[in-house]
Amino acid sequence: MDISIGELARLTGLPVKTVRYYSDIGLAPEAERSPSGYRRYDEAGLARIELVRTLRDLGFDLATIRRVLERQAGLAEVAGAHADAVDLHIRRLTLRRALLRAIARRDSRPEEVQRMSAFARTSADEAGRIMEEFIASVFADHPDDPFAARMRGALPELPEEPSDAQIDAWVELAGLVGDPDFRARVRQMVGEGARTRSERGLSDTDEATPRAGQAVVERAGAALAARIAPDSAEAAPIVDELVGLFAGAAGRADDPAYRAELVWYLETFTDERVERYWELIGVINGWPRRPSLTPMYRWFTEALRARP
Repeated sequence: MDISIGELARLTGLPVKTVRYYSDIGLAPEAERSPSGYRRYDEAGLARIELVRTLRDLGFDLATIRRVLERQAGLAEVAGAHADAVDLHIRRLTLRRALLRAIARRDSRPEEVQRMSAFARTSADEAGRIMEEFIASVFADHPDDPFAARMRGALPELPEEPSDAQIDAWVELAGLVGDPDFRARVRQMVGEGARTRSERGLSDTDEATPRAGQAVVERAGAALAARIAPDSAEAAPIVDELVGLFAGAAGRADDPAYRAELVWYLETFTDERVERYWELIGVINGWPRRPSLTPMYRWFTEALRARP
């Protein structure tokens, strides 16, 4: 078969200029030149041009196509790698679409949109790096803190097809971990926690303090449900019971000095934003939803402050 460059262009649906370029760079060299210097192609040249066009339509770059044509890489191997890249691209587009819908639902400032977009369009590895940088910053002075490992073990992982709620949580989390005030607050809690454990000789396996905390959830939660005011007489026995549990866990006597210290402890380690951080992680990772514990601790703190 003797094919001119014009005929080859017509058969492959490519511009003559493109066919000439592929020939010049060696992807589909002509079989010969006519006495007048015109390029002539054979069936092999036609097949190569059609393969190049197909691979270009699939998104392969010219360097990869050259490796395939020169048999430096198997077509199946290259196609598999490219399919993986396409999957990643689809995931990013899906995430981008969900992000745009989330922005449409929110009344966000321009700087918030920029931060959200930067966070949402990252790959899973990049998002993990962002979260790791946040954790490293808040535990910078206490790298061996046991809670650092727990936070690293609970990083957010968006599913392939995230729901609107998961995208909203992802966007909100982006703003939260990037907020300097939030980072400073978490860093303060980490530092005070380390100091408290050291002074009291508590270990990571301490069970008495969590039991006291669970009692706050149960007893203060019941008080809230019964609409018992923190400064009422009905609150007094609840406060005495709870203080006794915390004092026992700390090896302290229930006296005014300890109660003042307990108020400080509760105010230091109760923060709606920290609780919200874990709520957002749970939404993104699809964990079962848990009720907020902050109202119970706020009630106990107010009830304790109402009794010098």
